[in-house]
Amino acid sequence: MASEAPSQVEITDWCKKEDIRPSHALLLKADGILTDTTEDILIALAKTVQHIMSVSRREKNVATQLLCEFEKESSDVVLPSSGEVSLKLGGRHVQLNINRLGVVVKNRVRIQDLVEKGLMPTTQEKKNANQLGEALARCTLNSSRKLRPFSGSKTPAKDEDVFDTWIELAKGQLDEEENDQEKRKRIREALRPPAANIISDLRRDQQAATSEDYLGALELAFGGTESATELHVLFHSSHQKQGETPSEYLTRLQDILRRLIRKGRVEKEKKDGLLLSQFIKGILYDEMLLVNLQLKEKVSQPPTYLQLLRMVRREEAEQMVKMSHRSVDAPKKEAKTFHQSAGSKEVGEKRKTPTNSRPNFCYKCGLEGHYKGKCPNEPDVEKVNSALIKFIHQGNGTGHLRGAAQKPKE
Repeated sequence: MASEAPSQVEITDWCKKEDIRPSHALLLKADGILTDTTEDILIALAKTVQHIMSVSRREKNVATQLLCEFEKESSDVVLPSSGEVSLKLGGRHVQLNINRLGVVVKNRVRIQDLVEKGLMPTTQEKKNANQLGEALARCTLNSSRKLRPFSGSKTPAKDEDVFDTWIELAKGQLDEEENDQEKRKRIREALRPPAANIISDLRRDQQAATSEDYLGALELAFGGTESATELHVLFHSSHQKQGETPSEYLTRLQDILRRLIRKGRVEKEKKDGLLLSQFIKGILYDEMLLVNLQLKEKVSQPPTYLQLLRMVRREEAEQMVKMSHRSVDAPKKEAKTFHQSAGSKEVGEKRKTPTNSRPNFCYKCGLEGHYKGKCPNEPDVEKVNSALIKFIHQGNGTGHLRGAAQKPKE
């Protein structure tokens, strides 16, 4: 006995649940339960019916019901006049009954429709407007590109990302979309089991769930298990590791900060200041970088993460160039010192005088011969730092003051 066809109200409610426009949908019903997968059914339908986009499936009253979504209005889709669609599934033929939704009466008439029918003349301005509209439509289509797939599986496929990477990319793309219904649809299209099952459970429990609710549920299921408090402590206790460059340390801090923002512990307006403050506190092996970039003076108006990263990487590159020049000049200086000291070591030791115990350069411009109080030059922080480092490295010469005893008195 054939099962009763679903009512128009049932089909409309199903469309709302699946975020499908009723005007672009129709219902196909098979008498009996189909054992074929939904993927196989969709492949067979695509070979038979044009403009089909997706299929939603459910079993009800000992029958399989298929809600089909089309690229255009279902009334414009060419279907068999018999009222049935014949599919070849698993070597057998299956008949599906067609149930169209109620016809929507159109009362709107557009100028473009009249022009296309030849009832109104066209002008160059209208052609330009049409071209502009087509260009805008292409831009909108490009901005609505699909999200990268995500399953949450322990062994993800090659085209999938880990959760932290996926959700950051997804949020960036979804911010370009204003319609929350479209956001929800794009999230569902990107998900694979078991992640897709999480959203299905959420929709059953909370039919009015938003795209933010979708991402929040995925965060609970696949995000880090640390609480907001634990992440806050981790961020403020993170320091530069030995062998870690400042830019690598900054990137590691930013990763923790992103997770803090997702947990709602840090406001987006305060993230730049928080990142700069911890970067200054956590640098252990490259303190001169903080001085050269004058980062402590920028705390009141902190740069963004990308601006700070650019400054740090540029400083790292400059230091690498200086080190490479020093490594090339070092062998020449060692050879010259060796030839000068050969045969005159004893004379050199007698004439050697201890290094000044005080620096004799200006703390404002870095030049010798005068002091900061009477300096007429412009400040040069880098030259002052270089002179100070050179003074510290040269030490105290022979290790004793002029006129001091060489040996302790007997």
